[in-house]
Amino acid sequence: MRPFRYLPFVLLLSGVAACTGSQNASENSAPRTEQGTAANPSQLDMPSLVGKNIDQVRRALGKPQESKDEAIGMEPNAEQMKSTKGADWINTFEKNGSTIVVTFNAKSRKVLDMVLIGSDEDELMRRGNLVMTAPEYIVLPVPDPKRPQAISGVRMVSRR
Repeated sequence: MRPFRYLPFVLLLSGVAACTGSQNASENSAPRTEQGTAANPSQLDMPSLVGKNIDQVRRALGKPQESKDEAIGMEPNAEQMKSTKGADWINTFEKNGSTIVVTFNAKSRKVLDMVLIGSDEDELMRRGNLVMTAPEYIVLPVPDPKRPQAISGVRMVSRR
């Protein structure tokens, strides 16, 4: 019965040895909870475009797909400006494999909304670096007119 007399002492020592703080380098750091940024090249930074005018958005996203020579180009012509007063003009952009449709007032240059095109809401939110609870903007799903249960994109509207 003598060998079992040291068992509690051995268990205590092994417990202390296990808790000496020897961790791998990857275990020492806290889990990453921040949002992704431009480090991911396939990600857009849609929130950074909130409050920008169409000219600033064009600088950030590049040249729109509409050309000046088209009937409905990147800017309204004099006749179109007269009939629409420049309201609700659109530019379409391709950036990092994503399509973004920007609606703006051609007269005031103010951006009204931006739609990130796609059918997977979670993927679009991730790709656009969007969050549902942002104080600067609202995110709304854009319903697909052909399939009521599906979406065709997510719409970002500034709260300002």
